[in-house]
Amino acid sequence: MLAWVKETGGLTSWILQGSYQQEGCFPEQPLTHFALNGKSFAVVCEHFPDLLPKILVQATIFARMSPDQKTLLVRSLQGLNYCVGMCGDGANDCGALKAADVGISLSEAEASVASPFTSKIANIDCVPIAIREGRCSLVTSFVVFKYMALYSLVQFVSVLLLYTINTNLSDLQFFFFDLVITTTVAALMGKTAPAKELGPERPQGTLINPLVLGSLLLQTGLLVAVQVICYFITVSQRWYIPLNSTVTAPENLPNYENTVVFCISGFQYLILAVVMSKGYPFRRPLYSNVFFLVALLVLFGLMIWLTLYPLGFMNMLTLKGIDDMNFKLVLLGMATLHFFMAFVLETFLDHGLMDGLRKLRRKKASKKIFKRLEKELRQQQPAWPPLNEPLFAPSMGSITAR
Repeated sequence: MLAWVKETGGLTSWILQGSYQQEGCFPEQPLTHFALNGKSFAVVCEHFPDLLPKILVQATIFARMSPDQKTLLVRSLQGLNYCVGMCGDGANDCGALKAADVGISLSEAEASVASPFTSKIANIDCVPIAIREGRCSLVTSFVVFKYMALYSLVQFVSVLLLYTINTNLSDLQFFFFDLVITTTVAALMGKTAPAKELGPERPQGTLINPLVLGSLLLQTGLLVAVQVICYFITVSQRWYIPLNSTVTAPENLPNYENTVVFCISGFQYLILAVVMSKGYPFRRPLYSNVFFLVALLVLFGLMIWLTLYPLGFMNMLTLKGIDDMNFKLVLLGMATLHFFMAFVLETFLDHGLMDGLRKLRRKKASKKIFKRLEKELRQQQPAWPPLNEPLFAPSMGSITAR
């Protein structure tokens, strides 16, 4: 239904009312869409400020507005807890571009000075691109943070485990982990491009949330368990020779404990890099990052070589020769098991835990003002806006909706 609203002073605006419904919203009230020009917006701000939030929530089109009105509109929407994006191509858009949470200039003229982003595409097609890039950047930051945190925990557990038996990793082993594996992985894992399509889901906006903390805690518990199990498997072998506890590192290197911890922790650095590098729904799959994929394959191959046939690297990395091939295969099996369990754990956190949190959030009232206002308007009886009823302002006559 289309209704015409006219005020005696010549002010005009439109009210568009339809039966469109959003999924999960209250179906009893149809959505109402407002389209306002600058004059209508000025009258509402001056004479009906109490109605402005309701109009903004249901407004679809704002047209022919002055620069100050554009800035006021942006700040008014932000006052309702909206995250506001603004596109502009002229000097009259500078104020709104600067006030918006995300300002995108569509030209390289004056507007580009006031906005944080300048698009080479002179239309609003740049908006979904900016959103996809922003989401990808945020998720990548969290991915790198989680990996670096887990890398430190892997090394901490390895050193702590070896310290309990008066030994440690050698200097070259630390150098191999820090420079060859970690630096290479950390530098390349952030090169994954954003997803091709913009989905409805939003990434987590803070590091202090159950998903990130739960992932760190559970992955830490898993890597500790794998290292400890591998240590006890080692000491239970027939060929195992106990370490002389009266001699400390580096004098007691090489030894079996050091070699086993070196091999299994090397796999853990790479396993965590793969598990943390999630693609969908905000980034492209891991295999699309060709350099990262090649680096992982090379490093995995290198670790398998060092585990099965270290050859000339034994003296360089102070590794103890182990002739039992079955035991070496057990180490590879433990690394494979760790990869499988870490992947399943991360998948469960992404889907099972997130679905549970979403269900809990639906039961709570939203903190966003505009969401609470939308809910109130959909449940309001009689429906708002009140058609065929006069609305009186203190300083003017009336606006009659017909």
